[in-house]
Amino acid sequence: MRTAVLITFALIWILSLIVLAAALIDLFPDNPLKEYRLVVGLGFIVVTQLVRKAYRNLNRVE
Repeated sequence: MRTAVLITFALIWILSLIVLAAALIDLFPDNPLKEYRLVVGLGFIVVTQLVRKAYRNLNRVE
């Protein structure tokens, strides 16, 4: 069960990284994320911190 949770956290983090890259890189002429770069960047930081806290709670030595 713990492995499944860690894999889920990793997938969530990778997806948020892809969204961040799509917002920062101008690959498409009509990029809808271009106007929300700051919000996407802050969201990535928040997701990273939440995943970090959850990972530490899962791997805490009792």
